[in-house]
Amino acid sequence: MSAATARAAAILVLVAALAAAPLGLGNYPIYLLSLAAIFSLVALGLNLLTGFAGQISLGHAGFFGIGAYATGLLTQRLGVPFLVSLLLAGGLATLLGAVAAIPALRLKHLYLAIATLGLGVVVQKTLFEWRSLTGGGGGLELQPPSIGPYVLSSGTQLYYLVVAVAALGTWGAVNLARGRTGRALVMLRDSEIAAATLAIPVARYKVTAFALSAFYTAVAGGLYGYLVRYVNPESFNIGLSISFLSMIVIGGLGSVPGAIIGAGFTVLVPEIFRDFKDAPGLVFGTLLILVMVFMPKGIWGFGERLAERIRWR
Repeated sequence: MSAATARAAAILVLVAALAAAPLGLGNYPIYLLSLAAIFSLVALGLNLLTGFAGQISLGHAGFFGIGAYATGLLTQRLGVPFLVSLLLAGGLATLLGAVAAIPALRLKHLYLAIATLGLGVVVQKTLFEWRSLTGGGGGLELQPPSIGPYVLSSGTQLYYLVVAVAALGTWGAVNLARGRTGRALVMLRDSEIAAATLAIPVARYKVTAFALSAFYTAVAGGLYGYLVRYVNPESFNIGLSISFLSMIVIGGLGSVPGAIIGAGFTVLVPEIFRDFKDAPGLVFGTLLILVMVFMPKGIWGFGERLAERIRWR
């Protein structure tokens, strides 16, 4: 069996498993799968920015919050259709992401991380203080979304929508990574000087990376808001941004499958140990250290090296 055939077969099995999951699982496991799919969108977007373009961001919780609030407010207060609100929220975050890229034109590494951290804090405080619009600390309660005449009142219905959007986002990320944009971003990550020497417009691609990453994250935030049916500014803090960054590091920087694996790891591993007091954080932290020490290229990179060794035996 060729590699392409094996890949196609694996994708078909995965699609069948995701489609059949609600038939054999209860409401809570379906919620966790939906959450993992939403976080996969965030990881895919952040991986384009950090894994491919090499730009560190600690402010993506802000884009996530913008997506959640913008989608909810457009849908419930202005009566905009849910899917249109989702795209408009993504468009708003795209513009803000392009603005956020301005510091990246002058800053690098830790300095850029601190600048994006400040952006996340500003967004969170704005959501908290703009009480007339967002409800402030009281948060915003959301009603079940609808697509045309169909109300997505059950977790299963929303699950299929979330998985469909995540699949579309994955397809987009794969094509971006394989295309001209992906190659330019990798060159940018490896050496900005070499990229500029090859006539790659460094500034334009930095802005593109930030904008695309913000779009992915905001769409995920809009879906998240309607998954939990309630959003609060306190949810979109620095801890969430760090969790987002840890997803792509655990899964594997610069890898689309790695981003998805990292998202699933972040959602499911703490859940396995939730019945043990203080265990989820302890286990997750320990596993994060182990991954960094023994799997510097993430879980996906480790799996690739292992498969290559087995192939050559």
